[in-house]
Amino acid sequence: SGFDVKQRFVGSWVYELPFGSGKRWLNGESVSRLIGGWQVAGITTLSTGRPYSVTLNQGVNNGAPSWPNRFCDGNLSNPDPALWFNTQCFVAPPANTYGNVARGVLYGPSTVDWDLSLVKNTVIRERLRAQIRLDAFNAFNTPNFGFPNAAIGSPLAGRITSTINDNRDLQLALRLEF
Repeated sequence: SGFDVKQRFVGSWVYELPFGSGKRWLNGESVSRLIGGWQVAGITTLSTGRPYSVTLNQGVNNGAPSWPNRFCDGNLSNPDPALWFNTQCFVAPPANTYGNVARGVLYGPSTVDWDLSLVKNTVIRERLRAQIRLDAFNAFNTPNFGFPNAAIGSPLAGRITSTINDNRDLQLALRLEF
């Protein structure tokens, strides 16, 4: 299947900083409103790559799908976007024959994403609370690369030319609860 992810971890977490009223440090009434109520939170996603299929740039089967012949593994020990797989392991079969490559024989790049939040909760009055937060999506600006060009015979075969995620995105929010 094209969605066969071997390992995937998604974790969400919240850490309340130990300052302010009812906390371990700096818990005096006068400073509690200023330094208390802080939280750091996040969602972390780590996943291995998904499988993709190697094809031919030009068909050899009169319009039918064309698969190459594979005569070595094709995986590189240290792939990077400039060359993700060994294109020399795949060649076009003779005309009007199918190659021996199965679907999904190689795996694309893994995914790493950290979304982080810094949150300040404040009690203004008994029935009025405020929350100000800064959210950073893809906080470390990690590029997650798309699949490589897998069309054997293409000048870009084996190269990754796109990402599947956005650059870092910051969001500032104010929430009033009454």
